[in-house]
Amino acid sequence: MAAAFNIIPARQEDVPLLAAISAEAFESDSQTEMKSHGKVPFNMREHALRSLPKELQNPVIRIIKAVDDESGAIMGYCTWGFRGIQPPAFPADKVTPPPDSADTADGPRGARVNPPPAPLDAESDGVARLEKLTGDDLQNWMDLVMPSPKDDAGNSSSETKCMFVIGLSVSPAFQRRGVGAALLKWGTDLVDASDAFAWVHSSAGAWPAYERAGFKTVRTLDVDLDEYAPVPAPADRFEGGKWGRYVFRYMIYGTPPEMAYL
Repeated sequence: MAAAFNIIPARQEDVPLLAAISAEAFESDSQTEMKSHGKVPFNMREHALRSLPKELQNPVIRIIKAVDDESGAIMGYCTWGFRGIQPPAFPADKVTPPPDSADTADGPRGARVNPPPAPLDAESDGVARLEKLTGDDLQNWMDLVMPSPKDDAGNSSSETKCMFVIGLSVSPAFQRRGVGAALLKWGTDLVDASDAFAWVHSSAGAWPAYERAGFKTVRTLDVDLDEYAPVPAPADRFEGGKWGRYVFRYMIYGTPPEMAYL
């Protein structure tokens, strides 16, 4: 039976709903929950409300959404980045981002959108130390997998050709219906038709979906969240009040020419 939804471009008017979907999809993610207790609490919905409007205007990013045929509801979305290859053309969208106010954004958390917080001293804040660790590790990965080559004169030469998943979220109400698989297939089909490859920095819970889509794990970052946690984990949901270990997975679809040993 054919899937009862369509994959189409997301638009600025979708941002409040997309942000709400991200918040719902990450409610059970232990790292996200732990970071919400930091000195500057992390809020997934606020983060999405800030980043999505800019990503929708970025010429090398495409955001696609799955829309239910019957109800018209947005079931999930995926943000794809492009490096060294031309993204597919999307219809023109308005360039004015939605207001940064929860008064116009329906969602489960109801939090107002604030400006991004100032960086904290990583030595005095566990969440800041964790973000530095993961950010540095991600940057090291990007330097490896999609470097910007230089010629003998030090000028930029040919770029790595790749796509990468910036974010994937499916509403819990629509999970197990093939939505995530279809959102990923949109991108992997483009990879299959080109000489590019794709990669993703996967959260601890999402990697099986990527693996089913053809990605394979080539590197991990295993973190003991309790080394960075500002508070104990809720004992009614986490054994012994411990957040436990969290494994980030770097996953590849296809084989990058400069990493042919993978």
